[in-house]
Amino acid sequence: MAIRAVLFDWDGTLVRQDFLARRAPTFAVAAYARRVLSLAVRDEAVDRAFEAVLPPASGAASIEGVIAAAFTWLGWAVGSSDVDACARLFFDEATAHETVFDDARALLPSLKYRGYRTAVVANSLFPARFLQEQANALGLAGHLDAIVTSAGVGVAKPGSAPFVQALDAVGVEAHEALFVGDSLETDVVGAREAGMRAVLLQRSAKARDRSGYLVIERLTALAGILGEGSITPP
Repeated sequence: MAIRAVLFDWDGTLVRQDFLARRAPTFAVAAYARRVLSLAVRDEAVDRAFEAVLPPASGAASIEGVIAAAFTWLGWAVGSSDVDACARLFFDEATAHETVFDDARALLPSLKYRGYRTAVVANSLFPARFLQEQANALGLAGHLDAIVTSAGVGVAKPGSAPFVQALDAVGVEAHEALFVGDSLETDVVGAREAGMRAVLLQRSAKARDRSGYLVIERLTALAGILGEGSITPP
């Protein structure tokens, strides 16, 4: 059966994160607490609170839940509107320096032109609407048909639910889809258990087959793997 859809991981696959600014999101929440809630709290205290409440396997957690738990850990009684405001601040800071990999920027329009359906399946604290806004801001609007996050589904990869929801969103069966990600444990294992073919992206590796999945160095290698596409372009 021909491949009709290509699904991608987000961080490390399509976009590059700036990990040097790791504490900026929690510091933004602390600044909000001082400015809006009139709470005398240090940046470091909020950072410790987030570390304390974030589950070890945080893929299925939501940013709103984590922020509410951090407030409780600090002994704060905070309303839902403040939690929502802090979630937005956290996201804006976390993605402020996010950039699209050059090979992703080249590949995605090509896939759409050739008739492939495309989607993102991400382990993320953030709801899909946040990532959709970020995709638009990064110039990927129109190149992705759907975005699914673990926070929205309530299940993290390698669980099947996020993959299944994305397949439903783009209207293809699992055997008609290829998943591409940079993690063997969450992306390749999860996609294969969901019935998809999988490709592991390792930008410093030599492309080779490994027990039924291909390893590639750059996303543009997918053009040769997929061929001309299975649906006539518009």
